[in-house]
Amino acid sequence: DVLCPNTVELSHTTFVYDGKVKSPSVTVKDSAGHVLDAGSYTVSYSGNKNVGQASVTVTFLGNYEGSITKTFTIVPKGTSISKLTAGKKGFLAKWKKQSAQTSGYEIQYSTSSKFTKKTTGTTTVKKSGTTSSKVNKLKAKKKYYVRVRTFKTVKIGGKTTKLYSGWSKAKSVRTK
Repeated sequence: DVLCPNTVELSHTTFVYDGKVKSPSVTVKDSAGHVLDAGSYTVSYSGNKNVGQASVTVTFLGNYEGSITKTFTIVPKGTSISKLTAGKKGFLAKWKKQSAQTSGYEIQYSTSSKFTKKTTGTTTVKKSGTTSSKVNKLKAKKKYYVRVRTFKTVKIGGKTTKLYSGWSKAKSVRTK
């Protein structure tokens, strides 16, 4: 019986952008689940430095034929809220600028510390150079939890999509 390579596993499928090339390690298994010797294939990476979808191509050598390509994602680096200022039925949020490989920011605010769907609103800032946003038309004298994340708009498989960083730690503010 010929055992064919049939699974390629990556050590990580998501990375955070830091300006460095990302090269997840590869484990290749045959149809019986045995790990193949690294000398029976070559590994090449593509698009693995900037935010977006990157790929790993494993090309088989010797007794094995063909190749398998796997993808992984590089997401933008996050940011954090530097200041929240209460306003009349609203607030002003300021955050640390994160312009490298970033298209903009998403600010989320909620009356629940768990950011439940019913109690949460979102504002999008479409410029990476902007570091503050006012949120108005909220309830007066109410405590709001606020968090921020970065995003980058990229093309993946011909479709435009947003890749997001993780959310910052939430801070709270009480509206006037």
